[in-house]
Amino acid sequence: MKADILKLIRYITSLATEREEVLSPIRLVKFLYLADLYHARRNGGVTLTGWPWRFVHYGPFCRESLDAIKMAVAEGLIEAIPYVSQFDDEEHLLYRCSVDKQSGRMPDVPFYVTGPLQGAVRKWAVDTFALLDHVYFETEPMTDVHPGDLLDFSKAREPRPSKDISMKKLSKEKIARGKELVSKITAKQSRFQPESFWIGRERPIYDEAYFEAVNYLNESPLDFSIQGEARIEDSVTEFE
Repeated sequence: MKADILKLIRYITSLATEREEVLSPIRLVKFLYLADLYHARRNGGVTLTGWPWRFVHYGPFCRESLDAIKMAVAEGLIEAIPYVSQFDDEEHLLYRCSVDKQSGRMPDVPFYVTGPLQGAVRKWAVDTFALLDHVYFETEPMTDVHPGDLLDFSKAREPRPSKDISMKKLSKEKIARGKELVSKITAKQSRFQPESFWIGRERPIYDEAYFEAVNYLNESPLDFSIQGEARIEDSVTEFE
């Protein structure tokens, strides 16, 4: 068992624990599947774990994921909390990460895996049905498969933006209103922060973008355009 996989299990569990949530086995398994998916999207279909995921048990599943979770519990990386379900008399387990185990919890895996995982846990840590719906209907390896099939991660592709984002031009009335609001804010700041206010204090540093914005409102609109691409992830913005 790769040590980093056990750290990944601790990382996922700790993300839920920070939100004061616990993870059921099915949710923890699906988050491990998503970690493999996020890795495969950037590495030509190569997964992080190398496990043979199949279409069983409410979507992606492999026995190796349960074995890894048990090992993480045995090594004290996460805690297993027993409970009895209202639907049967069997003992079930929920998983959490103790506070002392959360320090230095980041696994040695790329940000393009841990970043989306943060967003996934934020969305679905307590929503099993929405998580199952996502992995079943919205992940590439699950397309065109039948129960029992081995999942093909070479299908993994980065999701494309749903539509182009266009910027609206401000009307003269809105620009005038903006000028008025900026003037009021500046006047109020000057009234409550006179020159003597800054003695012994650091003045705020205004960059070029700030002055361009002020000029845009105080004069005629500037003749410039914005070009490039923006990449929006579930959790943390990444720039390339």
